[in-house]
Amino acid sequence: MAGKLGPRVIVQVGKGKNGKAVYSYMLKKVAENFGFTIEKKIPQRKGKSGRIIVQRGSVGRGSITVPLSARAKTPKGNTKTASIPIPEGMTIPKIQAFLQKAKKNKPEYFVSMDGRSWPVN
Repeated sequence: MAGKLGPRVIVQVGKGKNGKAVYSYMLKKVAENFGFTIEKKIPQRKGKSGRIIVQRGSVGRGSITVPLSARAKTPKGNTKTASIPIPEGMTIPKIQAFLQKAKKNKPEYFVSMDGRSWPVN
């Protein structure tokens, strides 16, 4: 069993097909490394029975792999990467638009769930 990785935060990734906000539930250190805007208020929605449900997002899709920075290397010389959970319905152009919003350490590429590298620009 893996150890604890740290606290998680909610970040708005984009808009869904119905125009509502889509969120990702990612590690706080990853969100701060890229400078993503962290949601202060936890998003909620009404469920089928009318009860309020906390909407964490990024369920049932997968994760992309993004290099932390151009200079961050492991002791063996490999590039350090971070895994960012991506919610259902996020296409490659939407993921590229989300990663372009990074305020710090803008990534040049990302690796999709199928192992293919895509440019961010």
